[in-house]
Amino acid sequence: MNLIDKWEKKFGWFAVPNLMRYVVIINVVGAMIYLISPGFYFQYLSLDFYRIFHGEVWRLFTFVVSPYTYMSGGGSAVTSIFWFALWAFVYYSIGSNLERIWGSFRFTLFYIGGAVFVIVITLLWYLFNLILAPGYGAEIGFMCGMRASLDYLNQSLFLAFAMVFPDAQFLVFFVIPVRAKWLCLVYIILDGFIVIQSLMGGDFFTVALVLGSLLNIVIFFLFSKGRPGVKGMYRQKKRSVEYKKKVQRATTDGPMHRCAICGRTEKDAPHLDFRYCSKCEGSYEYCSDHLFTHEHVRK
Repeated sequence: MNLIDKWEKKFGWFAVPNLMRYVVIINVVGAMIYLISPGFYFQYLSLDFYRIFHGEVWRLFTFVVSPYTYMSGGGSAVTSIFWFALWAFVYYSIGSNLERIWGSFRFTLFYIGGAVFVIVITLLWYLFNLILAPGYGAEIGFMCGMRASLDYLNQSLFLAFAMVFPDAQFLVFFVIPVRAKWLCLVYIILDGFIVIQSLMGGDFFTVALVLGSLLNIVIFFLFSKGRPGVKGMYRQKKRSVEYKKKVQRATTDGPMHRCAICGRTEKDAPHLDFRYCSKCEGSYEYCSDHLFTHEHVRK
C-alpha cells in the first residue's frame, strides 16, 4: 500500500466528486467577470500577498477565478468565447476521465496539490522580491497577483492524461488524429521552450510556475508507486469491453479466445487457458503455452 492509499483511508472525506465540473464553473465565472469588468479580478480577487497580509485573506481562494485562460484566446470577443468553450469542453473531458480512473480522492489531491504549489511559489517569489525592494510591497504584490493563476496546472492535466491514456486520439485542427503520447511530447518540448525563453528574459517566476506544475505530477506519481499502474488500469478497462464483445460474437459463430502466437482457440484446444499480457501495449491474448514465453509488444 502506497502513501496516497493510506491518506485515502484516513482523509477520504477530502474527495470532491465531479471536481472538474466545479473547475469549469469557476472558470466560467472568471470569464464573465472579465467581460463585465476586466480590472475587478486584479483589484479584489487575485493572489496579491501584499493585500493578503493586510487582511484580504479571501484572495487565497478567489484567485482560482483567474480569467487568464479566457484572456489568452486573443482576437474578438466571439473568437475568445469560442476558444474558451472549446478549452472548457476538452479539459472537462480530460479531468473527468482522470477522476474515473484515479478515483475522486486522488484526482482532488492532484488538483488541490497543484493549486497549493501556485500559492507557495507566489508567496516565495513575493518575499524574495520584497527583500530586494522593501519599499515596493504593494507594487510587487500586484504584479504577482496579475500573473499567479492555475493556467499551468490546468495544462498539466493533459500531461497526466497522456500518461494514463497514451493511445487516446485527439483531432488536431478538428481533422488530424494524433495519439496523446505524441501530443504529450510536443507539450514537454513547448514547456522546455517556455522555460528557456523565460530564463533568457529573466522571468524566473514563470519558470517556477511551469516547473511547479510538472513537479506536482512527478510527486503524485511517485507517491502512487506500488499501486497497479494507471496505464494498466486503463488497459484492463479496455480489455473488459473487448472481452464482452468477444462473448457476444462467440454466442453466434466464432471462438471467444485466440492466441496471438499460435492462433489456437478454445475450440481447437479446450485444455488451454487464455490470458491477456499486462506488459504488452495493446490487446494481445495468449494461450498458456505462450503466455510467459512470447516477446512483449511495444508500439
